[in-house]
Amino acid sequence: MRADALKRREHIITTTCNLYRTHHHDSLTMDNIAEQAGVGVATLYRNFPDRFTLDMACAQYLFNVVISLQLQAISPFPTDPEGVWTSFNQLLFDRGLGSLVPALAPESLDDLPDEVSALRRTTEKNTTTLISLAKQHGLVHHDIAPGTYIVGLITISRPPITALATISENSHKALLGLYLSGLKHGMMANIGEHDGKS
Repeated sequence: MRADALKRREHIITTTCNLYRTHHHDSLTMDNIAEQAGVGVATLYRNFPDRFTLDMACAQYLFNVVISLQLQAISPFPTDPEGVWTSFNQLLFDRGLGSLVPALAPESLDDLPDEVSALRRTTEKNTTTLISLAKQHGLVHHDIAPGTYIVGLITISRPPITALATISENSHKALLGLYLSGLKHGMMANIGEHDGKS
């Protein structure tokens, strides 16, 4: 692929990811994406013959970004555990994972193309390494599993509801601090025991 064609393809992918951060996946059409990317619809379809192909290209791009951030965090982790851990999570949070992951995830992980599945496995392996390092330095409680950590981070990084955004300035980002603090203390052992009891 020529350099200009590759640059155009990458621009379409990053534009699509940015749109998914602020728009519901199903509210966007290929026409919308082409317009925002500044390309013709024919050019968009030449690069991505259908929506699933575009979504999987975006997923591949996102996984590569996450893997790069993970590797940048793993190496220096022992030198500044809390600083590296906080910075790493802030970077993931700022990438809008809460919007991107639901938009790009198929109904079943078995539907992921092989190259995307391989990146997902690498991401999971790196996540396990980071959680292990964080536990060694008292930043994550021993009862927190890597999957619980990921689901939690995705959940809190969803865009705030517009009507609630005015309640507290920067309340959305404040959730990250609360979340990281909660990871240190672990899950409440007795949660749910008082349901339905007076």
